[in-house]
Parts: sequence; structure tokens; C-alpha cells
Amino acid sequence: MRAPRLAVPMLVMLLAVPVTFRPALGADAVAPDRLEIVPNFNAASVYAHFTGDSNRNASVKMEYRAGDAKAFRPGHPLARTGPGRFAGSIFWLGADQPLEVRVTFEDPDGLADGAQNILAAATRTRSDRFPAGKGKTYFVGPEGDDAADGADRTKALKTIQHAVDLAAPGDTIVLVEGAYSESVTVKRSGRPDAYITLRADTIRKGFANENGAERESEPARIVGWDRPKGEWQRVGENLFSIDEKRGVGTLTLDDRRAYHHGALEELQGAEPVLVPGWWQDAKAGKLYFRTKADRPPASGAMRLGVLRTGLLFEETGYWVVEGLTFEVFGGGPYSRGIEVLKSRNIIVRGCAYDTMWVGVWVRKAESRDCLIERCAFRDSGIWDWPWKAVKGHDTEGCAISLEGGPGNVARFNTIQGHFNGIGASTWGDLENEALNRDMDVHDNTFTEIGDDPMEPEGACMNVRFWNNRTLHTLQGISLAPITVGPTYVVRDRYVDFTGGAVKASVSSKGVVYLYHVLGWTDRPERAAMDPSGPWGNFHFRNTILRGTRYALEDMRPHTAPSSFDYSCLFTTDTTRFAKWGDKRYPSLKDLVAAEPEFGKHLLAAEPYTGAEDGVPADLRPALIDAGVLIPGINDDFKGKAPDIGPDEVR
Repeated sequence: MRAPRLAVPMLVMLLAVPVTFRPALGADAVAPDRLEIVPNFNAASVYAHFTGDSNRNASVKMEYRAGDAKAFRPGHPLARTGPGRFAGSIFWLGADQPLEVRVTFEDPDGLADGAQNILAAATRTRSDRFPAGKGKTYFVGPEGDDAADGADRTKALKTIQHAVDLAAPGDTIVLVEGAYSESVTVKRSGRPDAYITLRADTIRKGFANENGAERESEPARIVGWDRPKGEWQRVGENLFSIDEKRGVGTLTLDDRRAYHHGALEELQGAEPVLVPGWWQDAKAGKLYFRTKADRPPASGAMRLGVLRTGLLFEETGYWVVEGLTFEVFGGGPYSRGIEVLKSRNIIVRGCAYDTMWVGVWVRKAESRDCLIERCAFRDSGIWDWPWKAVKGHDTEGCAISLEGGPGNVARFNTIQGHFNGIGASTWGDLENEALNRDMDVHDNTFTEIGDDPMEPEGACMNVRFWNNRTLHTLQGISLAPITVGPTYVVRDRYVDFTGGAVKASVSSKGVVYLYHVLGWTDRPERAAMDPSGPWGNFHFRNTILRGTRYALEDMRPHTAPSSFDYSCLFTTDTTRFAKWGDKRYPSLKDLVAAEPEFGKHLLAAEPYTGAEDGVPADLRPALIDAGVLIPGINDDFKGKAPDIGPDEVR
């Protein structure tokens, strides 16, 4: 049996016949202009630019050849995303391999005079090896001396700042084991052929290096905290104060974040879930802490975040940061371990982050081609606090904040306990096509996230999410809004959410493709998808959405048609099936009859035979070989057709 082919609304069609043209008809005729390829490590963006086609009836076919392939193969159809532009992505590429792309135009009105119907270009995907060069090595140690030369451990420098001020392309800075209480600003640059490396002398346990070998030991720590000084004074029931003139932005007790209250009265009247808690009177230089028991807190178990930033890369580039730990930064409401500001090719890998507003913050359009990989981000307390207590609060941060230009990548990271996981958001500048484009977020794991594990917002042109996993979170992914696109979500797994698998809102209108996605919860009275505002132009294929209330619960208007063809929609509630545009439908048959754009090949069946440790297991036979072929996405399926859901069973 031949697999059915993709049919997605809003897409240009694929052509399988030679292209012929009638004579050009003025402004209606298309004039192919140029082909732009933006490669990343394992994916690439394609932009086919043209003029003419004022009646918008031209179409294109995209093909590519990667690595040592002999023949071109069909790519995912390109989408018309703006005047004079078709855009799309190529997936499943290898790093540092050749890539050729060609795009063929067809227009019933013909070609403009002198135009060619095929655009072609070639490039190479990015290499994920970052040459270190052959420069000097500087050692830094807590007991060192900045008057030394740093040539070895016995002559170590004392401060990281002094070492980065000395560094030249190809140099390596080695931090010996210990704690470094510094805010470091980096303004010196490496080169593409000679990165500057800042690394721990010993690498944290569990970090696999580029050769896959695990290296063990305790790393160097860059800390933004200090212990309280002086004696605690009782000032009320379970309430104590201490002199503290330094600005405190974060506070932990016994390695757990304590809630920051907005006023002394709020602290005194807080309910137990937000106790222990604290508040600082900055003018009086007093820190107040409310305990659960009527005794002062143990100062030795308390960390006060008093430094705002660990490392700031400012208008620089070509650095590798490896194996460091960043602990409890504060010093104000917007603390971060690493900030990348107007800088490029900053590689952060194998690092750990403990309790701060943002672990790694990449911002401004000049910040491009950065990589955050194999890092561990941890926060605490937030998952247990009420959502309203965190939203709009100084703990409404994330592990990784991407607000930069093209080519940034976050992959193979583990994120636990934050309010948001990876925020790929340009809120306040949502139409800016220069921000957050050609970006990949893949193979990350999220647990106990208070709001959105992944949060793309803005133009998000060729932004790609794949193979991400979430467990015990509010949402799975928030696409609120995508203003341009295309944005892709492929083979992500969202399990045990308390809100919804896919959040849509804020008049999202850009094209979004969701392929082979799993949204599954067994929590009572939860819809698999529960939009919170107007939205549209979402295209689900081979996806599972399984809830316990409605499969879809939508009370909102739609900015453009959406479709769910070849997907499985299911709810364990036998009395209701879906709500769409605030209309209730008792069954899939009723829904599709009223909303034919949903598609003709949907299933309404329990997708898995059971669950293991709260995670669905064993795809039911009805979903095997029941999907649709999507060029460039699931070409390697086995069996009669692709399976529905994130895994191929065969």
C-alpha cells in the first residue's frame, strides 16, 4: 500500500511534472530572484525570493541533496510567509556536510521577461567542532594572585576578570576547583579558527564531552551569593531581621528558594505555602525572614544572591565556556548566570545553573550562532507555589532566554523547577523578522515547569523544535503568538500537563506545523488543548492530543483556518468530545461535519494500551501505519505508512 501524501492548507503544492510557462502577463507573472540558505548544525532554512506574482498564484517545489547523497529528494513544501518570499526548513542533516538546494517556480501567468524558473544554491552545514587554536593557557584559582603570570597551578591568577582581560584568540583559561564570587565582563574576541576557551579544570559529573566520554569531578563554581552576616533579631511571631545593605535578589535556605514578598505586611500575612519567605527594606538596610518555626534561620544554610551576573559577553565572539557551575545570582530582580549581548558564536556546554532568574540570556539581533548544549538548569520552590504568586513576580524567569538573531541553538539540556524552560520570545517586538529566526531547540528535557517549558513568541521564521520532552508541567509548548513563521514542532512529547499540550493565543496568525507531536495527560478535567486567545494557521499531522475533559476546548475566534488531518483526538470523558469556537460537539463525527477543514482522516481512539510511571506506553494498532507521508519529515518510515505519534513502532 502506498502511503498517502501530505495535503496541508496554506501550503504551496508540490510539483512532480516538468514546468512549462505561458507568455508573461505583466505584474501577475513571477520573477524568481534569489535563493537564500541559512544552515545550522542539523537543519537549514530556505528562503526563495521573487518579484511579481501580484495575484499570488505562483507555487514552488523545493528539493535538496545533503552529504554524499547522489540524487535530490523532495523537501517540506515552502510556505508563502510575506511579500516576495517563500520559506521553509530542511531537517535531519548532519553537521559539517555539503548541502545543495534548488527551488522550481510555476506560475499560470508565466515568467517575467528574462527570468529563469529554477533557483539553486549550495552551502555547508555548521560544524560543531570549535577550534581552540594554539595560544597560551592561564590558570586561575581562588588562592591565586593577579600579579602572577598564570602559567600553571602554582602561579595561578586570582580573578577570572583579569584572565579574560589578558586572553587572545586561541588562549585557554582554566579555573581550578573552588568558588569564584565575581561578575565578569568579557569584551575580547576569539576568531573562527581560534576560539578562546574558559573551562573548569575538572568537569562536572555526568557531562559527556564531544567524544562521548564521561568526565567526572567537582567543577569550579562562579557564585553570586554570600552568607548573612551578623545576628538575627526577633521582630515578630516567626519573624526575624538582620542588617543587610547589599541588594538581595534571590534567597535560598537549605538549597531551596524562599519566596520573595513585596512588602513586610505581605510577608507577615502569607499563607504557609509561601513560607518560609523574605523581604528586604533596601532603604533601612534590613532583611526580614519569616520561618515556619519560632526560631531564627540557620545563616550557614542560607545563600543570599547579591551579584546580578556571572559572565557578560558584550560585543564579542568566538568563546567556549565549558564545565562551570553558576550558583544563586541575585543583586536585583533580573539575575543571570551568563548574558550574551550583541555577541556571536558563544558556545556554552556542560555547565550547571542553580537558582537565578535566567541561566543563559541571549539578546539583541547581533547575538547569533550561539550554542547552549548539555547543560543542567535547576530551580526549586516555584513548581509548588501558586501560579498567580509567580506570574509577574521576580521568579517569572526561565532557564534559557533566546531573544537574539539567527542561528542560535539549545539542545540536549535538562531543565527542572523553573517557571519557564526555554523562552524564545521577542515580546514587545513581535513583528521583527530579524529576531529569533533560523533557530533550533531540540532534544531537551523539562520537568516540574510552572508555566511554559517552551515559549516561542514573535516572527519566529524557521524556528524548529524537535525531540523535546516535558513531564509534570503546566503547558507543553506555548505558541502565543507566532506572527510570521514558519515554526515547526516535530516529535515533541508533552506528558502529564496540568494546563494543555499546545497553548495558542494573542491572535497568532503565522504558519505553524505540528508533526508527530504527543500531548497526553491523565489528570482529571484537563483538555488536551485549551487556547486562551484568538489563534489560527496551525497545521497538525500525525499528532496525538489526549485529555480527560475535552480533546479540544476552544472558546476563541480564529485568525485563520487550522487543520488536524491524520491525527488522533481523544478524551476519556464519554459525555463530551470537543468545543470549537465555543460550540460543543459530542463526537468526532459531529465535529468534522461542522468543521470540514479539520480533515477527513482523523481518529478518536485511546492511543496507548497503558502507561508506565505515568508515561504512555505501547501504541495501539489503530495508530500504526495510520499517518500521512510528509516530505522532509518522515520519509524514512517503515511499514505501509507513518505511524501517528512521535515514535515509529516498526
